[in-house]
Amino acid sequence: MRFLVARYYLAIRFVIKQKPELKNYLTRCRHCQILFFTHPRNARRKDLSCPFGCREARRKQKSTERSVAYNRSKDGKGKKKELNKRRNQVKDIAASSTDRSVGNNVEGEGRILFSHIQLVISLIEGYWVDLKTIKALVAKILRQHRIDFKKNLFYQYQVPP
Repeated sequence: MRFLVARYYLAIRFVIKQKPELKNYLTRCRHCQILFFTHPRNARRKDLSCPFGCREARRKQKSTERSVAYNRSKDGKGKKKELNKRRNQVKDIAASSTDRSVGNNVEGEGRILFSHIQLVISLIEGYWVDLKTIKALVAKILRQHRIDFKKNLFYQYQVPP
């Protein structure tokens, strides 16, 4: 993990050397203290979370706190009781609702990471880069090689004598 963070900071230093004006858009995560580029309207803010997991974790934590507070209230207890009644009455779920095609959409943490990549590349290039272009670029960089990419294996199974 340290190796990845070191490479990440090296990349940030390289970008700052090439474009010193982007230093204003660097900020630290309030949770893990990692440096990351933020949108120009959020420059110099100190209360941001990084898009590498802290932002989503905080969002989930706050959502859980709100849900717990609501479910402990009188209205929440009544609604939860009704939901549990209905859940026990329904036995089957339609197969069509459980079958979801993944498609080309990026969801969840991937969506946040792709939007961060889009922001950073747009800041570096100086113009807004389309998300479709970013997806194609990442797919090209991260494409997998065939399993038999290397013909020579460094290990071979040997039968003990």
